[in-house]
Amino acid sequence: MSHFCTCTDRTCPLNPANHSKGCDPCIQKCLKQGEIPSCFFHAVGGGARPEAYTYQGFARFVETHKDGLSPIPQAPSE
Repeated sequence: MSHFCTCTDRTCPLNPANHSKGCDPCIQKCLKQGEIPSCFFHAVGGGARPEAYTYQGFARFVETHKDGLSPIPQAPSE
């Protein structure tokens, strides 16, 4: 199976294209540093660059780009 990754920084040693450990090293680094991985930003804002990869930076980024988001479908109620 090929690996899926939306990160465009192929020079990063943690990018899954540069090793066989998947997303784990990137996620571990982000958790340790209090950051959000770039793939979350790509899912929300396409190619827009965030001001910071922090939790607060992600919250501001979502607020700025929320008009382009599609609502998450809800399961039908019984």
